[in-house]
Parts: sequence; C-alpha cells; structure tokens
Amino acid sequence: MKSFFRFATTIVLLLAFLSQALPCGPGYTTPMFNNEKAPENPYSNFASGQLGIIKPGFRRSVLFAAYRYLNGGSFSANDQAALVELWKNEIDHSYKPQDDISEAVKGWVEKRKEVVSKEEKTPEIYVERTYGGYDFFPNCTKNAFETATETLNSRISSHGPNDPGVSNWVNGQDQVFNNCSSGKQTPSDPPAGSPDWLQKDRAYQRAAAEFYSLDYRSAKVHFAEIAQDTESPWAETADYLVARTLIRQASLTKSVASALPLYEEAEARLERFVSGGKFAASAERLLGLVKYRLHPEQRVSELAKTLSFRTGNENFKQDLIDYTWLLDKFESQVLEAEAKRKQALEDAKNGNANVGKEEPASTLADNKDDGDLKLTIYSESYAESWSVSVKPDATDMELLLAFERAVGKPLTEEQKKNARTAKESAYASRYTDSQRSDYEGGYYSDDKLELSQVPAFLRNDELSDWLFTFQTKTPEAYLYSLKRFKESGTDLWLMTALVKADKSSTDIPRLIEAANNANRTTPGYQTIAFHQARILIELGRNAEAKKIIEDMMNTGDELAISTRNSFLDLRRRIGETVDDFLTSSLRKAYGWDFSGSVGSIDELIAEQKSYYDPEYNKDGREAFNKEVEERYKDESMWQGREMFDAASIDLMNRTFPQSLLLEVEASKALPDHLRPKFALALWTRSYLLGDTPSLLKMTAGLSKYYPDLDPQLAKITAATTPAAQDRAALYFILKNPLMSPYIEDGIGKTDNEFGDWDSNDWWCSSYLPDWDESAGDESEIGYKRLDTPKFLSAAQRQEASAERKRIIAFGDAPKYLASRVMDWAKKTPTDRRVPEALFIVQQANGWTKYGCGSNEDLQNQLATILRKNYPSSEWTQKLIADEAERAGEK
Repeated sequence: MKSFFRFATTIVLLLAFLSQALPCGPGYTTPMFNNEKAPENPYSNFASGQLGIIKPGFRRSVLFAAYRYLNGGSFSANDQAALVELWKNEIDHSYKPQDDISEAVKGWVEKRKEVVSKEEKTPEIYVERTYGGYDFFPNCTKNAFETATETLNSRISSHGPNDPGVSNWVNGQDQVFNNCSSGKQTPSDPPAGSPDWLQKDRAYQRAAAEFYSLDYRSAKVHFAEIAQDTESPWAETADYLVARTLIRQASLTKSVASALPLYEEAEARLERFVSGGKFAASAERLLGLVKYRLHPEQRVSELAKTLSFRTGNENFKQDLIDYTWLLDKFESQVLEAEAKRKQALEDAKNGNANVGKEEPASTLADNKDDGDLKLTIYSESYAESWSVSVKPDATDMELLLAFERAVGKPLTEEQKKNARTAKESAYASRYTDSQRSDYEGGYYSDDKLELSQVPAFLRNDELSDWLFTFQTKTPEAYLYSLKRFKESGTDLWLMTALVKADKSSTDIPRLIEAANNANRTTPGYQTIAFHQARILIELGRNAEAKKIIEDMMNTGDELAISTRNSFLDLRRRIGETVDDFLTSSLRKAYGWDFSGSVGSIDELIAEQKSYYDPEYNKDGREAFNKEVEERYKDESMWQGREMFDAASIDLMNRTFPQSLLLEVEASKALPDHLRPKFALALWTRSYLLGDTPSLLKMTAGLSKYYPDLDPQLAKITAATTPAAQDRAALYFILKNPLMSPYIEDGIGKTDNEFGDWDSNDWWCSSYLPDWDESAGDESEIGYKRLDTPKFLSAAQRQEASAERKRIIAFGDAPKYLASRVMDWAKKTPTDRRVPEALFIVQQANGWTKYGCGSNEDLQNQLATILRKNYPSSEWTQKLIADEAERAGEK
C-alpha cells in the first residue's frame, strides 16, 4: 500500500509542478542548470574524473566512479565509455541498440549463396524486413550467425561448395535458424553413408535447434553427449553450452526451488572454464550471474572488492550493474522488513486478527513465465481483438489455426502476418541474451534508512560502507562520517562529513579548519569548498563564505557549468542589493531537455534530424532538415546565453513590486536579450493593475523589442479617451497570447499564434499562488523557493503582496478576458472588433491549460452571444463551421 501511495503522491506532485512551471508546454525545450540526481552532460567529463560537486542524490553507479577517483584510482578509456553508456541508460533512459545482427545475417546469407542454387528463392527468414534490420531473430545472437558463417567457410575450404555434404549442412543450418523466431524444427538426419564430419556437425545443429526453440531439457542432454565425444570439433563448445542451457532453463523456471539446482549445476560447470581458454571471459560473466542468484551476499562483497581496485575487467559494466542492483535489493529488504514490523505493531495495537501470519513465499512467477506464449491480434480498425495461448514450440500452422478458431473465420494475409510477428515478439520477451540479472530493488517507503539497519556484511568493505553513509540522510550518518574522518584523515570522509553537516553539528570548527587545509587538486575539493561555504553562511560568517565562493568562481574553466551555478546559488543567498541578486541569479545551461532527450541544442537538432524517414517525409531529407532547423531557430539563439533559473524568476514574480521590476528592466545588470521578457510581463501587469503611466512607458519598450507589434501598439497610444485606450489594450492582449503578467524562466514563450488547445497562451492564476514563507520548502514545484531578499523594504514587501493578490483575484486569463469582452460587447456592440474578440475567448475557454480554462458554460454563453447578436459575422460562421467539424469527428 505504501508503494502505491508513494506512486500516487508522485503523480500529484508532478501535476503540481507542471501547474507552476510558467513556460512549460508540449515539447518545451527546458534549460538544465543543475541536477541533484545526476552529473551534468556530457557524462564523459565525470567519467574522466572531473567530478564537480558530488551529491548524495546521484545514482550509486555514479558515486562509485567518484569513490574510485577520491581514493586515487582511475578508469581506462574503455571503462569510461562503459560508465557513460550505463549512465545514459540509467539516467536518460537512452539505450544504444544491442549489437546489430544485420551485418552478421547478411554475411551468412552471402556465404550461403556460394553453396545454394542461384535460382533458389531466399528463404523467408533471411529476407530483411521493410522496417530495417533483422530484429526478428530474437532468440539468436550475432555470434550465432558469425559462427555459422565461419563454419561454412571452413567446410567449403575443406570439401568445396558443390559437395553434397556441404549442401546438406546448409539445409540443416536453415532449419536451425528457423527456430530463432518461431516454432520448432529439427534438422533431418544426414543421408546414409554421409561423412563423419557432417554427422558430427548435424548432432551439434540438432542440439542448437533445441536450444533456440526453448527445449532446454533436450538441448542439455544432447550438448552433454557431444561434450563426451572427444572426436567432435564441437566438444568444448557443447560442454560450455550445457552451462548456458542450464542458466536459460533456470531463468524461465517459475519456482525458486526448481531454479536453484539448475543454477548450482551451472556453477559447477562454469568453474572449469574461468581459469582459461576461449570461453573464459564469457564463462566468468555467466558465473557472475549464477553467483548473483545463489550467493548474493558473497557476490556483493566480491564485486565491491573487484570494482574498487581492478582495472582491465572485461565484465566491468555488468559487474557494476550487478553490484548496484544488489545494493538496491538489500536496501529494499531492510525497508520492507521495517515496514512490516511497523505494520505488525499497528495491527497488534488495533487487534488485527491477521497479526503474525506469514505471506506466501515469493516465486519467480512475478516476472517469469515458462508456460504458453500468450498472443493477441487486432482487427484493422482495432475495434476487435483475439487472444490465444500456444506452446513455445508450436509451428506457424498450429499458430494460425489457433487464431482462426478464435476469430471464427479464415485469417486475412495481414492478420497472418501480425500473428507471426506477435509470436516473434513473444519469443523475444522470453529471452535475454545478455543474461542480465533481474532487478529486485526499488521498494519505496517513507521511512529513512538508518545506517544501523544496513546489514553488517555491507559495512565490511569501504565502498559499500561509504555509499550507504553518503546517501543516508539521518544525523547518525553525520556522526559516523565524522568518526571515519577523525580515524582516517582522508578527503573522502572529510567531504562526506561536510555534506552531512549543518551549523549545529558537532565539531564544525574542526571540519572548517580541515577544509581550509584541504588539497585544492583533490577530485573532491569543489564539493568540500561548496559545503564549507554553505555552512559558513548558515553560521552568519558571510565574508569568509564570500571569499571561498569568489576564489572558486575565479578558477575559470576548471569549474563545470553546473558547479559554477551551484556556487552562484550560495552567492545569491548573501547578496545585499538588487544588482547582486541579478548577477548571482544569471545562469548558463549545461544542457537542454526536450521530451526526455538531453543534450546541447545542436545535439537535439541532430537527434531530430535522425528521425528522417523517406516513407513519411516525402519532400526529401534536405527539406526535412530545414524544417527541423526552423523549428529550433529560437532555441538555437539561447545555446550560450545567460538566463534566470525558475527559483529566481519565481521570487521576482512573488516578491518584487511593479516599481522594483521596472528598475530591474532598466538595470545594466540585466542582459539585453532578457529585457523583452520583462517588458511583456510589465506591460501586462500595468494593464491589469490600472497603471496607465507604466503601461504607456512599456508600450514604447514593447515596440522597440517587438517591431512586428508596432502597428497594434500604435493604436493604444493613438487612443483619445481612457475607454478607447482600454479597449485597444484589451484587443492587443487577445491578439497576442504571449502576454502574461508573469516573467517566464528558461527561453520563455516563442509562439504568438492563437489556436485551440494551446497550453502556452496567456496565463493561469495558479502560476502565482499566495504563499506563506513560514510553510517552508515548496518541493512539489520542482525547486526550493528562495527566501524574500533582505534588500526589500517593508513597504516594498507590502506593495508586492497587494499587487500579487490583485492579480490572483482576476483569475485565469480565459475567464477574465471573457468577462472583459462580454462587458465590451454590452457597452459598444457595434465595435467591429467585438465579434472576433468574442470568438477568441469562446475558443480559449474550450481548452484546459494545466487546470485552468475548459469552462463549458462560459463557452456556450459566448457562442450564444455571437449567434444572436452577430449572425452574419465571419467569426460566427467560423464558429459554426468548427462546431460542425467537431461533431463530424464524433
């Protein structure tokens, strides 16, 4: 239940965050200034030892790399590449395609042509799919085709391409590969009197066919028989494949009790291969998987020692995955046990009759299934679906007959194709060639892990001990870090203690003195300096903190962008003037996020260009690339620019009165490229607050920053009466969805086109809720809200609060603007702008913008006014046409 509660809460908080993120909309390109969960991009910098500020929220695989550098270690170029690939998987959910088997299959097909008749139609299994590649061989690896090609090349060299035995061998191999995607086919016996080499090869082909068809029991028996045949060229390979077969069989076994003997037998066999030979590396990898299953406590300690010191490890990446997954598993077990203990106490307190009853033993059934394949196909309209269950070794004919019985009539060719594809996909989901372990961590709890709860076997090696200590948030972790620092005197434990310390922590003077004496060249120094300055600020020793911050800021390119931004965060806390605040709030982005893709703007553009598909992009690649570049035109200008982060923009929107924001817009500390965003907000605020002098002043400013808007703005300044000026300003807002009383973070709005369902038009009142500083951190908005700056006077604070309340009282833009337009239509119904204005707000109240808009009653009321009072207007006709189109879609 707690896991579900945590998930539900996460969704609520995410929605809350979206409601606060002013510029966010579909496909918004978000600048990244800092990250508590991951190092900055490119990850290659961190992997090479440029650690920046090391944070407890980093993934354990990232912190492991930091640990190795902090202890004087390093990584080879290959290991650094493996780290980067792993972090892209874990953090960005960006997965490199597995080894593409296409070239291996093509190589096999070409070699095969040396034997088969030129008139032969290529078997279906070797015909490359239209969507590219040979991904429909889910149960066969790249190595399977490479081995087949090498073997065929050897047989041709020995016997010639026209030899009947070689031809028979090829036919047998075709039957083997048929098992890779569906059904079970066993290569037929070679003709009587066939040479010995063909009979030996055929025995191996049969065992391989059983292996690929998931008939592991038969495959094991036959591989074992081949392993005993000292005259077979496949004896050593078959001996190794017995172990692989056992592991495959165990991984698809429902019961833990049934799987363990299979893993134990595989372990005994693999031990014979790891000492040397051509299967040593792969055997070591498989042995690691078996130990993960059979001896997790022993394995995690073994991996900690291996990873801490060993270089040149061929299984480095998988070892690191297994190590961190095991840590997650043991942590989950502790948290789950603690949750059950508390629940038992609660049950006992409430007299629950189920107290003390054990839950059923867990099995692998939760994530494995060794039963039938469950397959589904759909009608062309997707209105109907039919599901069947078939045995893994069912033939295609058996599969199609099963679906025909379910459908009740013969299948169409498309349905037959979909049925085969469904089976191939089901095969793929049943098999993982990489032999990766199953993830057993991820138990979420509101309880904080205590160091005392961590099992003793995880505290015996320094790596695991440090990882749990660094990521544990309780006071106990600080005291333990301090103890380890006093014992060791190392930068590792000094850094850890400083990260965990606050102004009230024990022995703070000792830590500050040690930080003063720390070696500036150590990989952990930037973290040490950051937290030393943070603690000094908490102690009110701002001058000392400022010196550390400025020293770090003056190191130039030594500081990564996100690290510089973090030191700017500290400097902002001790700023004494508005200009101090502005200069300390300006940030450069180290990367950009577009719908989950992270990188520079140029990298995002390159990624978008990679999606070119001639089947859909009929105008050609050049036109497609130009369209992508045009789409990112605005973002490209912001690549190296400074901008304000969300926290500083939020602070200015909440706590700066209009009078101070006007000073900010004119300040030399504000970069010119940011002035247009401030002008938009100040103009709209002036209008809403009835501040005519500021409105006219900012009208001139808008005209300078947005010359395309000058003809519309000129009508405001040309108005001869207050009422005419007000209507001109209202019409201007309606025609320009860019307008909002809130300054925007990031690159801000770039789209000034009004349209249905555009979630980035105008503003919502939820953008600036009233807020009580005493309530603390508003974490659901995605960042920590800044305290009101001390340079704001009491009068300015009061002025800002009053203005904020007035703006919030106006409500959401769609509703507010509708009320103003209806009043306009009532007072001057003959104004030619009124029908268009009515149409705009009628449309605006039909979409939902993060919780505002979607006012059906108001929308109907506006439509009624249009029809009744302006039946001949082009806007009324457009309304009627739009309604008819929507009705037709239903």
